[in-house]
Amino acid sequence: MDFRFTQDQQDLIDGAKEFFLGENTVERMRKIASGETVDNLWPQFAKLGFLGLMAPESAGGLEQPLVVMAGVAEAAGYAGLSEPYLEIAGISVPHADEDELSGQIRRAMRSDLRPYFDASLSDDGDAVNSIDPLRNLVKADRGNDDSLDNINHHGAVLTAAQLVGLAHRMVDMSVDYAKDRHQFGKPIGSFQAIKHQLANVLTQIEFTRPMVHLAAIQGGRAVHTAKVAAIDTAMLAAETAIQVHGGMGYTFEVDLHLFMKRAWALCGEWGDRNYHMKKLEETVLHGQEPLGAGTTFS
Repeated sequence: MDFRFTQDQQDLIDGAKEFFLGENTVERMRKIASGETVDNLWPQFAKLGFLGLMAPESAGGLEQPLVVMAGVAEAAGYAGLSEPYLEIAGISVPHADEDELSGQIRRAMRSDLRPYFDASLSDDGDAVNSIDPLRNLVKADRGNDDSLDNINHHGAVLTAAQLVGLAHRMVDMSVDYAKDRHQFGKPIGSFQAIKHQLANVLTQIEFTRPMVHLAAIQGGRAVHTAKVAAIDTAMLAAETAIQVHGGMGYTFEVDLHLFMKRAWALCGEWGDRNYHMKKLEETVLHGQEPLGAGTTFS
């Protein structure tokens, strides 16, 4: 199985990452956390064609597969994008009919695995508190949408991809801090204990990314293994980043907390670790899919 993107697909992912990072700066994130008004990015999402990445060509979209959207989701995670862009472009658009695609879709798909919405996507529901200060969530009071399996599949894959991006951003922030922070007359990044910790996280990121891509392509049990791996990777990245920052990473004054708290929040969305481990257990014990050597990529 070839996990490589075409050059056009890679350019699309790189362009999305550049846009997300350029527009969603840390300064903008802090304004959102403080309740200040910030620039609306939705018109730019539409103008650049990002909203129609998975829409069919007949509706003016790019008709890209879920694995490409996973690459864009990782870029969104790395940038800490707070808008519910992926809920629309990666979940609502692929499950919309032609009439809905002719308009501007701004509706979230409901699942028991993701009962909370950004307040901008739901006109009803009770406000709920989130550990993530950048999101304004409500719990909508309505039933599940159709095509639930596919919706849960997309949600888990894109959330896992975001967690990979968040983990990578936390490592990069820790590397920068380790270069600037000095002890005993040397940057702390020169100490083996710091280097080995960060290298371990980066290695786990590189192992997790293809698991997410496989989940996007293959579905099934690969979705559950990808979400579990992504949760473990993000948690390890957050714990390591806090240690590298000397415990200050959790504080409001350090930018790291904006990405760390987003990772914690996403670990529970579209199925937490226990949910996906339970699904894998059922697969193994009930013989729902073939196991053993040679079956992973079948």
